Amino acid sequence: MTSVHKETLTRAGKSALLLCSVIAMASQCSCTPVSTAIGASARAGIALAEDRPINEVVSDAALKVAINTQLLEASFQDLFWTVKTTVFEGRVLLTGRVARNNLRDKTSEIVWGIGGVREVLNELEVGDGRDVADSARDRIITVSLRSKILGDQQISGINYKISTYNHAIYLIGVAQSRNEMDRVVAHAREVRYVRKLVNYVLLSKDPRRAQ
Repeated sequence: MTSVHKETLTRAGKSALLLCSVIAMASQCSCTPVSTAIGASARAGIALAEDRPINEVVSDAALKVAINTQLLEASFQDLFWTVKTTVFEGRVLLTGRVARNNLRDKTSEIVWGIGGVREVLNELEVGDGRDVADSARDRIITVSLRSKILGDQQISGINYKISTYNHAIYLIGVAQSRNEMDRVVAHAREVRYVRKLVNYVLLSKDPRRAQ
């Protein structure tokens, strides 16, 4: 078997594992401690599939736990359930909704105070809650985009993380080339019901990754 064939099979295997994890997460509600634990198990499967050194994956996972723990210790129980943290190479993406502007700012302060955080991307919305239908549609959007990315042989989909809130897609991760990034963005724009796309993906040779 040639090295090219081996690389192709390895990527296919990783993509299959990632897709299974995505399906598992999509079937769970994220509003209870039990489902949060189940979601953590699914995310662990994704971590194993990521095309990064295992120490980086473990570091991001530990950072995510530390952030959520700090939010709880700061007595932001409501905040904990409405804020989603996505971590990639120490860059922390915050999505979701909080009731007041001061809570939005406070969340950034808490995250910045945790060791290992290299950047905080605060995309939290301010306002009242939303209904179940909106949450369900967000999950559909995420799964739809993930499926498109995994089905594109010119994209290393395991290097991207997707967060969807209020029909807005937020991307974070690393692209191997400008062409790959453009393909991911194009797929995102094809997904139904999307009202906004925010791209925080870096190119693999971006100097900010070494900071």
